[in-house]
Amino acid sequence: MLPATRIYPAYPHLLGLTELTRLAMAPALYLSIVHFTSPDRRGHPKDLLHLIPALLFLLYMLPFLLQTAEEKRAILHGHFPAQSAFSAVLGQFMFYAVKLQILGYWVASYLHLLRHQQNVPRFASSPDRIDLNWMKYFLLSLIFMVGLWLNELFFRLPFILMLTPWLFLVAVYGLSYFSLRQPEVFDFPEPEAAELDDLLQQPATAEKTAPPRLLPHQVKSLKEKLGQLMQREKLFLEANLGLPDLARHLELSSHELSYLLNHGFGQNFFQFINEYRVEEAKRLLLSDQHRHLNMLGVAYEAGFSSKTTFNTTFKKLVGQSPSQFARAHSTPPLKEASGAA
Repeated sequence: MLPATRIYPAYPHLLGLTELTRLAMAPALYLSIVHFTSPDRRGHPKDLLHLIPALLFLLYMLPFLLQTAEEKRAILHGHFPAQSAFSAVLGQFMFYAVKLQILGYWVASYLHLLRHQQNVPRFASSPDRIDLNWMKYFLLSLIFMVGLWLNELFFRLPFILMLTPWLFLVAVYGLSYFSLRQPEVFDFPEPEAAELDDLLQQPATAEKTAPPRLLPHQVKSLKEKLGQLMQREKLFLEANLGLPDLARHLELSSHELSYLLNHGFGQNFFQFINEYRVEEAKRLLLSDQHRHLNMLGVAYEAGFSSKTTFNTTFKKLVGQSPSQFARAHSTPPLKEASGAA
């Protein structure tokens, strides 16, 4: 907006200030995704290392920023001062460095988000609410917008240039909408969140080879205790049940409960909880008292938070969809829900 108005000629010292965020935007994107996907949200001094290129860019821009108002107005009118060969090469380097940095941080952001989505079943029983899938689509949209930007700089295809402002506008409002709708991913007290963060720093495969956190006789007794707890209190009916919540009921740490599930049951948290939910759904599907429920109602009653997760998990464990299971057991077909949760 600034170059298209009379603001720059009136306030020439604004010229160049908007450029200072260029090498900070990509690290800010990456650090925001790390913040979204980390249980322990405290900042770390090493995070500041990502801002070193932005600081170097500030030093590079400093001589220009210190120019007089008249010198900057002259630049606005196309009268650029003569550059040394070194300055010209450095300017070209900075021009391309920004593009390469954005692409590099986009890849890092996407990989970090994928890692989060792989970790969700280790601590959540209803991953569809907190898997940040909207952010995955945002990143795909963002790389599309980078393409629009590169078109502005290099290719100048007229049809795309005409749509570019509107596509950017839709992307900004879309991001705002989805980020406001996103529930808290790690809604746990700070000590539990810090412990969960430590657990998720380790790959899931490392848990099987890590030093034992429980002795064999403890695993045996805790398996019995956990089974009784699930049967008696039916904690799996709580849609937002998380690993720290269940650990609290057993008076264990998240590390210990994760170890118990891996070595005692051969399952992660998501698999363990949703196996109970599927059994509960089977009971509801065959119950005369619950014939008034449609499939979405059965899903909610069994502890699932969405019809999609219910159908996918049920079919994986039973080998049939819920409707097929009901028909196979001579139960009148239940009325299909019209939408997902």
